Amino acid sequence: MDFFINSFGLIVSLAFLIWGADKFVDYSSIVAKKLGVNELTIGLTVVALGTSAPEIFVGISSVINQSESIALGAVVGSNISNIGLIFGVSCMGIFLKPKETPLIQFVPFILSVIVLGCSLYDLKISKLDSFLLVLVFCYFLYVIVKNRFDKNTSLDTSLSVQQNYIVVFFILIGLLSLILGSRYAVIFAEKIALMLNISELVIGLTIIAIGTSLPELAATVSAVIRKKTDMVVGNVIGSNVLNITLVVPIIGIFSNISLESALFSRDYLIMILASIAFITIALIYSKEQIPIFGIKIIGFLFVTSYFVYLLFLANVI
Repeated sequence: MDFFINSFGLIVSLAFLIWGADKFVDYSSIVAKKLGVNELTIGLTVVALGTSAPEIFVGISSVINQSESIALGAVVGSNISNIGLIFGVSCMGIFLKPKETPLIQFVPFILSVIVLGCSLYDLKISKLDSFLLVLVFCYFLYVIVKNRFDKNTSLDTSLSVQQNYIVVFFILIGLLSLILGSRYAVIFAEKIALMLNISELVIGLTIIAIGTSLPELAATVSAVIRKKTDMVVGNVIGSNVLNITLVVPIIGIFSNISLESALFSRDYLIMILASIAFITIALIYSKEQIPIFGIKIIGFLFVTSYFVYLLFLANVI
């Protein structure tokens, strides 16, 4: 009976999550147009922060509950999920090519992955590691501020004051639905996982990682449907950078846990491979030489590879 109750709660949570993502992306794009800020920047900031809120919340909760393995597993697993599942799904569903992403936008992404690797190498997150990750976060903000405007986008002042309030209202409601929907989806999914006797690290890498990536997935699908494809790359970059530079320092500053070796030797290395593949494809798939059908095939390979990884974690293969 408990299994069915938790399953029903998971379905309801997902419904809130999808509705929230739909409103959040739609009205965030209105703000981008109104301010003349490009959609890539909106994906890097507003959408990324909103969809990374579950990971941040999980990080804080893990320190309080002394279950840091779940949070670190969620960070690495969520970043793999954002690339393999989220970016892969966006490539499969794409029917309008995005603008070319400036190379500078990938620098904080690369730095965060490298610093995380140095942090995980000795299976501890030190205060120095946390400080370096915070520096990467500051550089990430600098890059965003420097490249926030779109020269080809004009300011839209057509909305009335009342319409402005409506836009802000739906952004907040959408964000709240994203956070609450994802939070309770994780809670119910975790209960189901515990019923099946799955370890903390694997829970973090799979159930929690996928659960906390649901806002990114919902926001990405909504963005693709609305032809806001520039938001997709920005959301993946922003979410992955924020997952590492905000969640990991929380654990490093307030905890002194020793991590499982598999997190570095297995999962982090897979995250590196996924990150390299993501950067490569994101840099070239806006080129005219790459057909839409080719992008869809690449997306299928990303998603397939991600599910192979999940099957590997589950010891099925």
